Amino acid sequence: MSQYLCHDFKTPRTDMSRRLPGSMRVVPIFFYAVALATAFFVFNDMRALQQAEQDRLAAIARKDEYIAAKTTLDSEKTTIDAELFRAEAVAKWVEGTRVLQPITVAIARAVPLETNITELNLERSADLPAQVSMLVRLNNSTLAEVAKIESSVNRLHYRSFSPSQAKQGDLIEFRSMLVWQEH
Repeated sequence: MSQYLCHDFKTPRTDMSRRLPGSMRVVPIFFYAVALATAFFVFNDMRALQQAEQDRLAAIARKDEYIAAKTTLDSEKTTIDAELFRAEAVAKWVEGTRVLQPITVAIARAVPLETNITELNLERSADLPAQVSMLVRLNNSTLAEVAKIESSVNRLHYRSFSPSQAKQGDLIEFRSMLVWQEH
């Protein structure tokens, strides 16, 4: 008998499959290539994500700059609009004084040099622009100057409505409502 005791319990098996073909040796190579490509693409995506985040922050900063510039421009526009409104009001006032300038000149020319005009007040009503409320205070004058003022205003096609005169010493106060008369 032999010293080695060996029992072979294996039986030949007929249901076993055959070996894999040699072309299957490339499967692990493909696996490692795909794993490397995946790592490369993940790395590129991470870099692209960081770049996108930087671009987003730069876009937010630009947006904030544009908003600040727009706010500045809006405030300047508001200032310009307010100034335009005031300028239009001044232009309307100047346009309205064109009616009053001839009256003022006519009154000043009707009064002799020795008479002083201490106060001349002409007020136009916003509701009735054809009516002008007039107040003239004269110093060192007589009632003849008041008649001259009335006649010079009448030549400008204004009719004196409800005139009133008050005399206190050398001071004469003449009030009247001037109404525009068509020719």
